[in-house]
Amino acid sequence: MRKRLFDAFRLLLPLGPSRRRDLAALAAHLSEQELSDVRYLAKLRRVGFHPRRLETSTEFFPDKGWPELSLAVEDEEAGAFVRRINAKVADAALLQAFEELKKDALTRIQGLVAPNIVGLDAAKRAAALQLFAAEPVHILLIGDPGTGKTEILRSVERLAPHAVFGLGSGASKAGLTGVYDGNEFHPGLLVLADEGIALVDELNLLKKEDAAGLYSAMEKGFITYDKKGKHERFDARVRVLATANPKGGRFVGKDVRFLKTQLPFEDALLSRFHLFFLVRKPSDRELEEITRRIVKQDIRELPDGDTRLVQAYVRYAEKLIVTFDPKYESMVVNFVDDLKRAEKELIAEVSPRLVIGVIRLAKAFARARLSRHTSAEDVEAAMRLMKDALAGKA
Repeated sequence: MRKRLFDAFRLLLPLGPSRRRDLAALAAHLSEQELSDVRYLAKLRRVGFHPRRLETSTEFFPDKGWPELSLAVEDEEAGAFVRRINAKVADAALLQAFEELKKDALTRIQGLVAPNIVGLDAAKRAAALQLFAAEPVHILLIGDPGTGKTEILRSVERLAPHAVFGLGSGASKAGLTGVYDGNEFHPGLLVLADEGIALVDELNLLKKEDAAGLYSAMEKGFITYDKKGKHERFDARVRVLATANPKGGRFVGKDVRFLKTQLPFEDALLSRFHLFFLVRKPSDRELEEITRRIVKQDIRELPDGDTRLVQAYVRYAEKLIVTFDPKYESMVVNFVDDLKRAEKELIAEVSPRLVIGVIRLAKAFARARLSRHTSAEDVEAAMRLMKDALAGKA
């Protein structure tokens, strides 16, 4: 009886200022009934409030917080209510963060790609953009050793919701495609990376037995395997981000036509990549900046909170079906015509695959800002990135 009277008295009293602020913060995310129930439990001291936040670095995303309910008594029904409310508010806070992030998401994410490597801005932007490509976009970083190519792959491995890293030589018996052990199939990197990003370091060491599987995965999204008359097919719907060293280990000279002779691949493989970046040793200015960082021990690590937020944002963006507006067709046609006239100065031939690449890149730019439709700015950004790649600029 005394407890009932005490509870009735508590219900008559107003909440304190801090609890009123917490309730006001929750109001935008809850129904009137849910808010009333929270107020009721708070007045009875059955729930309390404590701050919750996105644990990201302020450099990547400003600290955002919201109140979370905590159960003050053992009550199964109240506990279930608290868990449901907390999940609902956390989801709403995350969506709110996405709305703020989409304004310059790609630029922020690019800053997390190999942050300790000076330069390579075009290659880093392409790697960040590849996270948002729903259709295959394949990228090749080819150049001198020790220039940060592998660091870009390792960053994408951290940032992507699903990515698998491996060596072109095949770090395991399964290699890039897979291998049978008796009747058991052991999937290789391409199969393991299905519906994600296949990160292949030192592709110039590609085994001959893996080449056909790589071509098929990049072109068709699956690999086939024949074993004792048995024909098997395995999904490998991947976006490939690969590195390679040129013939002789490093590039010699600066003329694009001469550099093309140093590429270690046949046209059959090169033609399957949408973007190529020639990575050279650092310039004097970049070397000076690298030296300053080393002396200052200014080495950045990717915070777990940043990578978790990027993964969640990419997963959310992946659900969007983006359309390419036909009204931008003339922009792409004129762009390709201009490229064709300058083809001798480009690192790769101008082909229909590059046209497809521009369209897919434009759609990825749109998806990165959570838009279902490409804009003229998306198309222009895709063309600039493609032009930089074809000119050998990383």
